[in-house]
Amino acid sequence: MNLRWWDEVHDTLWQIADCAQLLELRHDARIAMRNVVPLLAQARPTCDWTQEKSQVLAILDAKGLTRVFASMHNEPTMPLAMAIWEMACVDAGVATCSLSGSLAQMPIRDFGTKTQRNRYVDSGELRYGALCLTEPIPGAGADAMFIAGRMELTGTSTNGEPLLQILKRGRFISHMDFAQFVVAAVQGDGTGMRGSALVILEPGDAGDFERGESVRKLGHRFASTTDPVFRLTVPASRIVGGYMTEQGALVPRFSHRALLEPALLRMRALLGLMTAAKALSTVQDCFDSSAQCSYDVEFRLSMADLWATGEAAASLGFCAARLCDKLDGAKDRSSNDARLAAIFSPAAKLFSSSRIPECLRQAAAWSDSSAGTTADLHARLIDAQIEEMYMGPSALQRRQVSAAMTDARFLAGFERWIGELNTLARSRPRVGLRTLAQGMRLWHWTLERLRQQVDARGAMLYCDARQGVTFAMADALCGLLAARSLALDVLEMEINRQRPEMKYASIFRNLSILASGRTAARASQTCVELLCGYAERFPVSSAERRALAQLKAGLCASMSGTMDARERIAEFLRGAGRKIASTAI
Repeated sequence: MNLRWWDEVHDTLWQIADCAQLLELRHDARIAMRNVVPLLAQARPTCDWTQEKSQVLAILDAKGLTRVFASMHNEPTMPLAMAIWEMACVDAGVATCSLSGSLAQMPIRDFGTKTQRNRYVDSGELRYGALCLTEPIPGAGADAMFIAGRMELTGTSTNGEPLLQILKRGRFISHMDFAQFVVAAVQGDGTGMRGSALVILEPGDAGDFERGESVRKLGHRFASTTDPVFRLTVPASRIVGGYMTEQGALVPRFSHRALLEPALLRMRALLGLMTAAKALSTVQDCFDSSAQCSYDVEFRLSMADLWATGEAAASLGFCAARLCDKLDGAKDRSSNDARLAAIFSPAAKLFSSSRIPECLRQAAAWSDSSAGTTADLHARLIDAQIEEMYMGPSALQRRQVSAAMTDARFLAGFERWIGELNTLARSRPRVGLRTLAQGMRLWHWTLERLRQQVDARGAMLYCDARQGVTFAMADALCGLLAARSLALDVLEMEINRQRPEMKYASIFRNLSILASGRTAARASQTCVELLCGYAERFPVSSAERRALAQLKAGLCASMSGTMDARERIAEFLRGAGRKIASTAI
């Protein structure tokens, strides 16, 4: 079936229609994945590294898909996002393998010495790397408070350079089966070495470079994951970013946390997109299915929810990727873009990893096994659940979002967004903008009330220790940010009325209406539960109750048409999509 309209719409939504570099990269990734598909079918269902997996990696390498990050001198996140998206639509494990250089190279590119950047990023001599951060429980992870891996001075080389003894055990480390270098997080012993650092390790270093046994997992079969062990002696020049000497001890110029911060910010946006790709590729499969017209009505309605959620997750993820690129080029990392990136990237991952598995699970429950959809849906669901653990579990993303969302400057900007949406809603009353604005206003008002609520002893209702409150509000905010991203992208598509994809604007308007209605309803439920549910210990005044009821009434009035939009999407999936697609240019 001709699905050019699908690409045309997303080119506009994701703001890549006029970027030849991104379109060419997507084309290369698509061609590579066509060559990969036969190997996926032939490969044994094992977690071990096999010949077929090596061939897949060679195909990605031939198209430059393992060096996307290293090849971009400026704004590298969007190109990497585009390549990851295209590969994840086919197989998430393959997409993960394409990151084999990127994640390890990011700290070196951002903070490394000139010699380090030349060898591990620019030259292309060493293509595949691994970032060894996570350790056996209760060791280091993206959210760990300490590192068990150690570095200590062990003498000097023949040219007088200090030598380091590195002891590091890794857990669930990607790309280790074929990594040509490893970037490991370690802590100084406190005497000759102080502070934490990232240190570059190579297989040829003196000592033991044990790649580890493959980790057995249900999903991401084409990814490489092991539990490695390193007992190596390396020169101090391998400390990423260099070191200095203070009071007779070597001190890294950058802690491992400072080195990883920009990399993890990018990766959260990318992993959010990797999960979002499952939702939209599942919907796209429905258009290609010969059983499209025979799907049960409940399955089509579930698919409508999945489609709207996937579009919202994709819009938020690409928005976060663009913010990361803006931040890369900014001199002031405390700018507004920096604040937005700090909240949008974890929000993109949190929204994708929490909402998309839920929608996939619901769709799988209603799927017709005779249509051949059940196996694919369950496989994607398993992959999505595995991705939830990459770069730290959802609790870490919730903690980051809940900390950033109370920033006074962010809340002031959030209030401006509400006003802008209300202004747009007056001229475009049927695109769900008023529903979204009402949901955002209710969330903002409730957050302010929650932050003021205290019990008889003066204890705060909204505090870090009460994660049942802070995390729930963070989840609600992520949904609102995703729905807003989609709504603004759809509006942008409607403004470009001369583009050929405008003939499909109505279905994407319906998707935006559904995403806005669903997320506003969820936010409303969260706000009511938190503000009124603790009323025995944290009293709510009658004035606040009346204000809450008024805000809820406004939201209820704006919800008109949300379920009608859902049914129109389901009808499109029943067969109208096939008819429209067949007439595409």
